Amino acid sequence: MTDPFDRDLARLASLAPPDSLHGLEDRVASAIGADVPAGRSSSLRGMAVAGSAALLLGLAGGGVMAGRIEARERQVALVALDAGLAPSTLLLGR
Repeated sequence: MTDPFDRDLARLASLAPPDSLHGLEDRVASAIGADVPAGRSSSLRGMAVAGSAALLLGLAGGGVMAGRIEARERQVALVALDAGLAPSTLLLGR
């Protein structure tokens, strides 16, 4: 029994690509080249502002969360009957 994915991939590999795909890379490259703005400094400035804003939001959010978390003292017991590790530990006292 063959895997359905293998069967479908083999079928796709045997098909010829459609004619509409010929020259697709050239059409995409020319479309991208036509839309490139002349001033790239504004896009770099925008990316720097967006990155700075994301960094500040992360620092502020982390500070708020760190302020809300309180350190709690926990009693540590290495060997205890009430450790709650497994139901079988409850049978030890019987």
